[in-house]
Amino acid sequence: MNKIIKLMSFFLLPLFCNCSFAHQDGTTGTGPFEYKEIYLPEGIGEGAAKLGLNSVDEDWGIWGHNLSVVVPKNHSMTIYASVNGSRNREQYCFSSDQLFGYIENYIEDNFGENHTHRFAILPNDNSFVCQCEQCVSVGNTATDASPAAFKMLERLAKRFPKHVFFSLYYLSTKSLPKEPLPENTGVLVSAMDYPLTPHETAQEAAFTALLKSWSQKVSRVYVWDYINNFDDYFTPYPVLNLLQRRFQIYEGANVKGIFLNGSGSAYSSFSKLKTYIIRDLMENTHQDLKELVMKYCHEFYPVTGNEIASYLFLVEATFNKRGKSLPLYEGVPRLMDVYLDPFEFSPFHMRMLELLPQTVGEEKEEITTLCKALAMTRLEIKRVNRHIHADTEPLLNLLEQVPDEGIHGYSETYWSVKDYVKEYREMISHDKQFGARNLLKDKKLEALTPLDEDYNDISILTDGQLGLPSNYHCGQMLSSADPSLRIRIPDVSGMRRIRVSFTVNKFFHIGLPLSVTLTAGDSQVKTVTPVPSVNNPRRSTVEFIIPAGAGPLVLTIVRDKNERTMAIDEIEGL
Repeated sequence: MNKIIKLMSFFLLPLFCNCSFAHQDGTTGTGPFEYKEIYLPEGIGEGAAKLGLNSVDEDWGIWGHNLSVVVPKNHSMTIYASVNGSRNREQYCFSSDQLFGYIENYIEDNFGENHTHRFAILPNDNSFVCQCEQCVSVGNTATDASPAAFKMLERLAKRFPKHVFFSLYYLSTKSLPKEPLPENTGVLVSAMDYPLTPHETAQEAAFTALLKSWSQKVSRVYVWDYINNFDDYFTPYPVLNLLQRRFQIYEGANVKGIFLNGSGSAYSSFSKLKTYIIRDLMENTHQDLKELVMKYCHEFYPVTGNEIASYLFLVEATFNKRGKSLPLYEGVPRLMDVYLDPFEFSPFHMRMLELLPQTVGEEKEEITTLCKALAMTRLEIKRVNRHIHADTEPLLNLLEQVPDEGIHGYSETYWSVKDYVKEYREMISHDKQFGARNLLKDKKLEALTPLDEDYNDISILTDGQLGLPSNYHCGQMLSSADPSLRIRIPDVSGMRRIRVSFTVNKFFHIGLPLSVTLTAGDSQVKTVTPVPSVNNPRRSTVEFIIPAGAGPLVLTIVRDKNERTMAIDEIEGL
């Protein structure tokens, strides 16, 4: 599958090393799980302590791929992996006595030995594996660093019996230990291969078996799971029912801890409600979920609570009925296929706006922000359904008022609300100016070369709506065609020019094509090299004049292989 690269390296959270430890015995925690973390705004910092939750800030001495914190300025090169006969600074040698010594000193100096802390002793986030004589002798292969990594884990566990040391099921450390490791060891397992589906799947059985296998080798299995769409924090995301089911499965598989990766400190819709409900489910996985939601809504939302609870139950039921997997990185077009029903969502948003004047205090503050954020979802529904001229200006004005405080953007990559509003207005203006003159609008194109699996809706190239360059989900068709994408243009009476537009997003390595060629029959009309627009470096447009009596028209768009993909925005006939 051709997916834009995602910023889901297993650990993207900050490391706080000189920290106190909220659960001093390292194993306390009510309910079936000793470790419970919800990475949402209300579950961070003081919020975590208030709710009896754990946090990476407080509960870990080393978190993530961060062994570099233990390495002194003047260090031995023997700590690095031997790869192809030389030391590679991008990976560690876990047989290195020097590396063990650095970790030992770091723990002694910063945490001592009398209280329990957790330490993630992980390779760097790549697939390099040390092939030195010692690592190979304990079982390392060219792709498996587990044997040496487990040796290091065992060595540290024996040296510091009160601390707990974790490995990671990931890349080069997926193999199980041959023998059980000491009592004070554990493993972090990502649920990335366990889709967020409402029903039982083959992946669920495989993941459950994996968890049970690990629980026989280490005393603590912690699961890293997901509770947000990381490309859209604003659109509601129905995870409550499926999380309850997953928690019950984890409890049965002897999982001891859960980290739920969410929006972090950034705003996401219903994050406070989610945090409280999920916390309660972690305490007792068999509680009545509807009862929990109703109780919370009545307590915190005296005016809007019934409407909120009703909508949450409705969207969860729609998701359950459709039976598809929740995407972790998608826009509203895909969400509409999985669970987001416009005929459920839009009336809910309008009802929130109607009730807002009746709210006071904290409810008013929360619902005000919610109404502003959900305006983006309404706008996206209108864009997807090509209703961009139908009452969009009030929604754009509402979205513009989203407060900056606590809302860094509407996605993991901080896509800007202000950019979205600006580009949406540009899209409306362009359609007003050219829509009636665009002879290719709503005409069917034909792809002569394969389209990417995840971006195969060629109709968006003639929908008359410019895409929004800041968000590649919004109206562009991505292509990683090699070497080129070829598209046949229909013969339309009166068409004299063809205009092709592209978008650029350097952050995601979405670049301009090397060239665009128009052919008419067997003749080449023109070849153009796209360049960024003077007025907007995120856009580029090329034009062709169609010769009189031209034969069948074909566009050939050659991808720049130095970029991951290209984004074709709109093809217009004038």
